Amino acid sequence: MRVVCQSAAECRCRLQPCSVLYGKILPAPDAGNYKEILTMSTKERINLVAPCGIDCALCELYICKDNQGLMDYLIKNGIPQEKLPCSGCRSLKGHCPVLPLQCSTYLCNNEKKADYCFNCKEFPCSKLHPAADRADILPHNMKVFNLCTINREGIEDFIRLSPGIKKKYYKGKMAIGDGPQTE
Repeated sequence: MRVVCQSAAECRCRLQPCSVLYGKILPAPDAGNYKEILTMSTKERINLVAPCGIDCALCELYICKDNQGLMDYLIKNGIPQEKLPCSGCRSLKGHCPVLPLQCSTYLCNNEKKADYCFNCKEFPCSKLHPAADRADILPHNMKVFNLCTINREGIEDFIRLSPGIKKKYYKGKMAIGDGPQTE
């Protein structure tokens, strides 16, 4: 039976931090929500795309630096204040604030000296395998699509496309054969 927690304080799922944080605190991506990322240098922005394809610049833990309400919400719901705001996977060397240990995907990429997982001959591996568990609230199922987009379009085009990709993932309605559609 899947446990759904109503708040991190009443957490029964035993995930640290509680999964109740995800999917309920960030509006759909648009230019108004991400003003800073639109003015970053290309190098800074590229550094915010994790080796697994997750775009850290669009993560609640990163953007809370410009949103005190979001910061307060994250702290109230179990993210340690000293881990916020997050500066992104690469700059933290895989020590994501929501993981109890260093990210094994980051370590694998580092060991193989790969910029992105698609640079590895084992791509896609089991670390990137999609799962239905919490797919509605966690971005893990976006990784392979993001990596394929980076490989096909290039990192700079991916950065431009990334807010729309995230919006389709969380807000799109699935049209069988056509993929998720937004209004």
